[in-house]
Amino acid sequence: MITNKNNNDTLKKLNTLAQVLFCVKFFRFVFFFYSFLSFVFWFLNCFEVDWLYLFNWLFVIPYQAVGTFYRPEGVSADFSLAIIGGITLLLGFIFNSIVDYLFNKVLDLEEEEQRRIEAKRLQRRKKRTTVVNPQQQQSEITSSEQPQETSKLIYIIQPHINKIKRKEEDLELTFQEVELWKQRVNKKLLENISYSKPMQKGYYRKNLFLMYRDFNYVDDFLYYIKPTLDSIILEFRKYGVSVSFSSVLSSIAQIENLEKELDCMDTILSLNFINDFIVTIRFKVTYDNKPVHQYQVVLKGEYNLSKNLTISNKQPLFALVDMKKRNKEKEE
Repeated sequence: MITNKNNNDTLKKLNTLAQVLFCVKFFRFVFFFYSFLSFVFWFLNCFEVDWLYLFNWLFVIPYQAVGTFYRPEGVSADFSLAIIGGITLLLGFIFNSIVDYLFNKVLDLEEEEQRRIEAKRLQRRKKRTTVVNPQQQQSEITSSEQPQETSKLIYIIQPHINKIKRKEEDLELTFQEVELWKQRVNKKLLENISYSKPMQKGYYRKNLFLMYRDFNYVDDFLYYIKPTLDSIILEFRKYGVSVSFSSVLSSIAQIENLEKELDCMDTILSLNFINDFIVTIRFKVTYDNKPVHQYQVVLKGEYNLSKNLTISNKQPLFALVDMKKRNKEKEE
């Protein structure tokens, strides 16, 4: 019961923060826009434009508030509107800081909720294995202690987020908004590929990675992941967001080498090959040993994968090409 209460509290906090964030973003826009209007009308007022009196109702209350400490009597220029513009501009920046703070809180709560879901899922799986079939659990433990010779498949993916601009004056997404959309895309991706039951999954430097026990699963994985990514791209377009992906595949023989390989794959991600399945030379060697090939491994080029700018570490990178699709295009 305590756990359920904590879960409900987290969700309530997340919903409340999301509502507060929407309101704060609205007021941030109002203050910035009002500041812009104030400075424009003050500038026009300096030139004594006649039709400005039609918009006096916009500034009645702020003008009275400024009048409590500033009286332009006996002064050639009235700076009341400029003062109003300065104050609302300052309020806009204050609300902008609040938006950044709330965005970080939302991200933290979503990460906490995701960790809770994963922990609950693992606990449920462990309990089910222990209660239903303790002998099977013991055999799995024994087999896990034995050395694994089968190469494992690793996949790492990075979403790229851009706003679909309907008008020229549409604002770009902020860094916090981009990060929030990335989390939503990754969450959707995890939901859609839960059927594949990866041996291990997680985030490496904020990029989602999956590891599968048997490298031979690669063709089936690619068969399902491609339409999955396409469906996510279409789904998020409804929210006015353009999504594209960079992804890299590789293989390892021993789990101890996972972090080192992920570090290399993360560097490859930074090259920003959009909507291509880039593979390492490790992947190519392992894939070439398969008896049946559904994909062709094509050389992409040699690239410097060193993180030290003074050291060159050129390595060949490859891309996967669907052989059936290529043959069909040739026939057409």
